[in-house]
Amino acid sequence: MATRKECVPFVRPLLALLLVGGGPATAQQRVDRHVGDGPRAERIAALAAGLEHLGMSGAILAARDGKVLFAGGIGHADLAGETPNTATTLFEIASATKQFTGAAILRLAQRKRLDLDDPIAEHLPGVPDDCQAITIRHLLQHTSGIPGSNSRGAGSDLAAVLPHFLEGGPRHAPGTYYEYWNQGYALLAEIVTRVGKDEYPDYCRKELFEPAKMRTARFTGDDPPRDVTVAIGRPTEGAPRSALEHPYGAYGFQYRGMGGAVCSVWDLWAWDRALHGTKVLDARRKAELFAPGLEDYALGWNVYQRDGRTVHEHSGGVRGFVCNVVRYPDDDGAVFVLCNRNDANPYGVTMLLEHCLFAPKGELPEPIGPLSDALRAPLAGTYTDARGNQMTIENVTEGPVTFRIDWASGPVTRAFLVGGKDDEEEVVLFEWSGTTPLRIEREGEKVSGITLHSARYVRD
Repeated sequence: MATRKECVPFVRPLLALLLVGGGPATAQQRVDRHVGDGPRAERIAALAAGLEHLGMSGAILAARDGKVLFAGGIGHADLAGETPNTATTLFEIASATKQFTGAAILRLAQRKRLDLDDPIAEHLPGVPDDCQAITIRHLLQHTSGIPGSNSRGAGSDLAAVLPHFLEGGPRHAPGTYYEYWNQGYALLAEIVTRVGKDEYPDYCRKELFEPAKMRTARFTGDDPPRDVTVAIGRPTEGAPRSALEHPYGAYGFQYRGMGGAVCSVWDLWAWDRALHGTKVLDARRKAELFAPGLEDYALGWNVYQRDGRTVHEHSGGVRGFVCNVVRYPDDDGAVFVLCNRNDANPYGVTMLLEHCLFAPKGELPEPIGPLSDALRAPLAGTYTDARGNQMTIENVTEGPVTFRIDWASGPVTRAFLVGGKDDEEEVVLFEWSGTTPLRIEREGEKVSGITLHSARYVRD
């Protein structure tokens, strides 16, 4: 359950990869795979297959100018490798669920059932005296002053969890300090339930999912839709789990409102279209939803400028699943990356897709292929250049081959080695920002040196 700032790994860039074009796909079509018209869409389709060689498993969607340019799956939804992921496969989106909690609160405000600046004590019984100044807005923007470590408490009894959640009161005056606090969103879900006169998941279904035509969206614990694949998440720790299985035993205060939404990339595209129009929220409430506060956090979204364009973004991570959900309102575009492996890099894939959405057509990168099995062992080892920079290539017989450079000045570059599209002997350095060909020197079967740009690395 992480924010953009908590889960994004450091990446030292070199280039960029995936592309997009135009196409008439709508959320209603619900096709397993869609490739729009134009060279960008065609290139993304070619490049998406290469992502599986880098450990990616999930589904992606990329759109621009209100058109889906590519939607499709990568890898498999099951553990046996028999059921492919597609654009209709369901994944849990963890903390990206917060956008729905924010929208649910605004839906109630739109109907004058509450105000964002209401003290939470107006809607929740048992709020202690030292927390009377905390408002709904403070919870939405993580500025309540309650520390993120106040996370103990589970089940469905507010009276049982509230003393733990609010223990010690605000450490900072509400509204003056940002600290990401998941349990604040559990309290917001309870406000939705009490003011909306419906359980939080049911309210979201009726007031958000149905108007937006998010036809297969669910919450953990729900029954699966008919004839729809539900992904199995492969965690780095713990047992595999279905996207619809509760990661924390039940959908109580330990997870409600802060995570637990389950959807496909098409569901998210339907939601994006609803936010683009006024099906769910009017113009005033949408402006509030995306108005950034401290640390660029709005109401369930990070909102900031990247490369001169406005970005709405939220990531998520829970056992078996990680994701990144991004909107580009200036371009009427979006990128959704949903993964059913905890070791996948949704932020890196986002950067690739974003580059391809907005890069000049003449700068579209070439597709990649798997690194030849015959090159894996000969390449493995450490190499050093004249300046003392050290290159390390791991020895693995299957899966992605990782590459790192420990620069003498201190930083570290991490990347993958892949093959070229058509040449089995080609070796390409792949970073989430793009690709760089390597020149390989051999002494018989042994690799003796590697040239990256103009720097020559000699085997130690």
